[in-house]
Order: sequence, then C-alpha cells, then structure tokens
Amino acid sequence: MTWQTQWQAISDRIGGLLQAGEFFARLLSIKSSDSYGVAKTYLLPHAQEIFEEIKKYKEDYAYNLSRPAIDSLDRFITNSNKYFSKNINKNEGLKIRLASLASFRAEFSYKLSDKTAIAKRITERAFVHIKRSIVADPDYREKWKKAFREGEIQCEKLGAAHLLLHGIWAFKASSEGERTDLILGEPPDLQQVESTSEALVLTEWKVVRQENEVASKAEEAFNQAKRYSTGSLAGFELTYYRYLVLVSEDYLKKQLDDKNQNNVIFKYINIAVNPKVPSAG
Repeated sequence: MTWQTQWQAISDRIGGLLQAGEFFARLLSIKSSDSYGVAKTYLLPHAQEIFEEIKKYKEDYAYNLSRPAIDSLDRFITNSNKYFSKNINKNEGLKIRLASLASFRAEFSYKLSDKTAIAKRITERAFVHIKRSIVADPDYREKWKKAFREGEIQCEKLGAAHLLLHGIWAFKASSEGERTDLILGEPPDLQQVESTSEALVLTEWKVVRQENEVASKAEEAFNQAKRYSTGSLAGFELTYYRYLVLVSEDYLKKQLDDKNQNNVIFKYINIAVNPKVPSAG
C-alpha cells in the first residue's frame, strides 16, 4: 500500500467515525443519556485506534512526505496526545477527539495536495526514470557513459534536460549562493521557468570515478548545496528538499543517508551509467 492509498483509508475511516458521532449526537438530543454506553464501548475506542494508526502512518511514510505534511503530523500527534489518553471523560473526550480528528483530516489532506509534495514526487520519479532508461535503452546508456567520461558539467546538463521532460527545472548554486542554470551556466530566466515547468529544484552533481572518492564527493556536493541563499519562489520552488546526485560507473556499494539541516532535507541520488547490479533505490 502506498502513502497515498494508506492516507485515503485513514481519511475515510475518520469520515465514517464523524458520521457515527453525528448520528449519536442526534440520538442524544432525543434521549439525553447514553444508557447503553455507546460512546465508551464504540466511539471512543474507535477514535483511539485511528490516533494510533496516524502515529503508525508517520513512522511508515515520513520519508515520502513533504516537510509541511510532516510538520502537520508532528503538531497533531504532540498537541492531541493528551486527548487520546485512556482515562479521558467520555462525553467531553468524545467531543475533543472527533473535533481534533476532523481538523487534522482537513489540514493534512491539504498539505498532501500542495505543490511541495507534488514537486518532490515528480522530481524523484524523474531520477528513477533516468536510472531505468539507462538500463532499458542502449542509446541512452551510451549518452550517459559519454557524459561520464567528459565530466561533471556534461552529466548535469544531460540530467537537467531529462528532469525538464518531467516538468522539473533543475539548477545549482553558484559560488555566491545564487541560482545557476545547469545547461546555460547563467541565472535562469524565472519567467520562462514558471511558464514552462512545474517546479524549480536545487541539485548538485558530482562524478565519482573511484569508490574511495564517495565520502569526499558527497561532502563536496552537500557543502555546495548549503551555500544556496537566494529566496525561494513561494508555491513554485521546492524549498525543503535539495538533491545531491553522485554519478558513477556502477552503483555505489554504500547507500548514503540523507542529511537534515535547518529543516531542509539533502537527498543523495546515485546514477550508474553502466550498471552491473540492480539499483538499491
């Protein structure tokens, strides 16, 4: 099950509980007491189960979510934990549990639909497409092998052109921390960027020719990406994620962990131009 379908299942479950709560409230308006203990036996435990399911959802899928979506999850879990304690008053507890779930459902669904989550998904799909095209298409593989021989600049040009096919305009940071177009080597025309693509994404590309270069090249890419300081384009630039691309002949033996600095995730991507083993991701 994907993070999208899992959230849809949770959202539908919250919707069902809210309908049951509304029906229960109408019954109480006719008969003021809950003599059969419906709230305690059914509704409160159901809300508790959903809360636990949301916590599990964060554990399972945080890696796939945008920073605003993760922040929404964290805030809900932290602020609502006390409302989902076992000893909460059944009448007031039911009200606050239903209200908090309804509010979270609306907010989180919006966060998942924002452009950050969409741009992240498209960008990572584009990188997967590069990897699979290298395996499936001999002519494309030869282009990447040639770029690898020629060096970093040619790799980033070829990669940027491919990402643009997916609607992603990739750029890198100049020595002054400003945007530099990967293909033209100058500041990108932002009017053209916004009119032709879905998102603007910071990338840093490094060629790794020997396994013992991995750590130094990874750190070099990270340091160069950190120096980016130009203000983001609200709603258009992928602000919370930066991609550090290591291009090697075969897939690197060790998968690099992402880095988090000031709530910005630096994600390592490994592209093998002549892979002999399956990709790890």
